[in-house]
Amino acid sequence: MFLIRLFRFLSGYVVFSGKGGFPERFINLCSMNGISLWDAKSSSGTLHAKTSIKGYKRLRPCAKKSGMKIRIAEKCGLPFILAPYIRRKGLFAGIVISAVITALLSSTVWTVEVLGNERFTQEQIITIAEHYGVRMGAFRHTLNLKDIRTSIKGEVDGISWFSVVVDGSHVVLHVSETEGSTEIIDSTKPCNIVSGIDGEVLRIETQQGTAAVLPGNAVTKGDLLISGVTEKPDGSVSFSHARGTAIIRTKYTHKATLPATINIQKPSEIKKTFTLSIFGLEIPLFFRQSGDCIRQDRQFLSYKGTVLPIGIISNTYAQHISEDIILTQPQSALLSSFLAFTREKEIMKDAAPETKTVNINRNDNGTQIVTEYIVHKKTGIENYFEVTESNN
Repeated sequence: MFLIRLFRFLSGYVVFSGKGGFPERFINLCSMNGISLWDAKSSSGTLHAKTSIKGYKRLRPCAKKSGMKIRIAEKCGLPFILAPYIRRKGLFAGIVISAVITALLSSTVWTVEVLGNERFTQEQIITIAEHYGVRMGAFRHTLNLKDIRTSIKGEVDGISWFSVVVDGSHVVLHVSETEGSTEIIDSTKPCNIVSGIDGEVLRIETQQGTAAVLPGNAVTKGDLLISGVTEKPDGSVSFSHARGTAIIRTKYTHKATLPATINIQKPSEIKKTFTLSIFGLEIPLFFRQSGDCIRQDRQFLSYKGTVLPIGIISNTYAQHISEDIILTQPQSALLSSFLAFTREKEIMKDAAPETKTVNINRNDNGTQIVTEYIVHKKTGIENYFEVTESNN
């Protein structure tokens, strides 16, 4: 019954009344002509009934033959509700445009979140994902998640596992980073282990193969540390993939020289520009300024902790002028120490310090810092070799 009432409301119907004549004949004529009437009742000689819009247009001949006069008492249903707005084309155009915009927004990516990254920054992961099509404003149905996952995992160094999870308009990038080297070792191919630095052997750690040096021996870069050739008691020789490392005491010398006068690029005429970002589409609000962009700030709208893809990007531009600066002795020593410290980070990587000696020489031409390091460094480079069988 509910479905019938719903259908009549959607298609529209008319409540009418009829006076005079012969109501019974009128009803019979309507039935013979296939005109549907419902809720028919008589009150004080007046017939009240309901019929469809199309049925009411066919009532006139039946009413004339039965001597009745009919008139509309009430118009009901959706067509009569929408009738006043049919001529307002702008309203319908707005409804259509709103529906299209809603459909587009619901099928696009609004936000991108990164989980599991440690060495990579969030901006780096998002930049990598954008290269493969995952970005704000991208259509979700165009994202081939399997291909994206396989491509990033296989082509980006440092990522061992990568997945893209789409939850509505929110995309989550799950990252698992590699630990150490991802190089695949062919353990079936024979090789030796050679030194990568000069120095004195402190300790040899052999996992497979035969140690070719002893603690206290001096070695140079490329010297044999662990041999993949093993001689058996019966005089025969076997070949293996040597594995192991050596701890070598070695010396590094670093010189950092800074002139008394240096040339710097000093920023001037700093100006800001603003860009409106909507789903990754950037609309400049001002003309771009000349000069170098020295800073960029992004401010996006958020709702309940979720960053929305609508915001303002501000870029700070600056013109640079060249200027010569004469360094004082404290300034020169500080900058030279910074240069030495930057190099020291590379030297001390995977090394244990023993001694450090710093000599500072100053003259009218500038400052020179000579730093000598004695460190204990682990080394061991695989050196593959080919084995050929003799016919003799």
